[in-house]
Amino acid sequence: MKDYESYSPQSLLEEFIVSASRPVITSSFSVNSVVILDMALKIKPDIEVVLIDTGLLFKETYEFAEQLKSRWNINLIVVKPELSLEEQEKRYGKELWNRDPDLCCKLRKVEPLDRFLESGVDLWITGMRRDQSPTRKNLGKVEIHRLPSGRKITKLAPLADWDRKKVWNYVFKNNLPYNPLYDKGYTSFGCVPCTSLPVSDDERSGRWTGKGKLECGIHTFTEKEEI
Repeated sequence: MKDYESYSPQSLLEEFIVSASRPVITSSFSVNSVVILDMALKIKPDIEVVLIDTGLLFKETYEFAEQLKSRWNINLIVVKPELSLEEQEKRYGKELWNRDPDLCCKLRKVEPLDRFLESGVDLWITGMRRDQSPTRKNLGKVEIHRLPSGRKITKLAPLADWDRKKVWNYVFKNNLPYNPLYDKGYTSFGCVPCTSLPVSDDERSGRWTGKGKLECGIHTFTEKEEI
């Protein structure tokens, strides 16, 4: 595989989206997602944009997703867990996210995404950046991943070498909308029970605070192939 490190996010997206049979973007509707969407929709306006609806997302996230869907005519695909929150409580007890956050993320995020990716997706685009977390510091712009079934998929992180300042500069320069949770002080957000305001300059420091957890699992359940 050729070296894509020098590619800009836009050129990287153009190279891979046009040659993919079924490209998708997974979106948390964070500021990174907005930047990726702005770039990708110029290449393929009907690209599938996947929201993993755990049933526990912030009201602002649901509303912002609908706002962008209407404003940009996004082909929004909402993926949900097999178990409703009520069914999960009956099977695993109340507030599983507090007692076993890894299992809760597996049930409500990882398994639904795995099922979706197995439905013929060959290009998975994310808004991840290397500076977000120690677990992402070696992130490649282009990676090949093996799903649990053994099927391989190309995973793209066009913003891998960007920092938070560069992301926000792009948003303001292009007058893009953003999730109102940022104006409330959040710098990273997922499900309500496992998200708090940041406790340090680390933008993901408000996620699973005190639980020793840095990732929900959707970016670690696949096996990265050595290229």
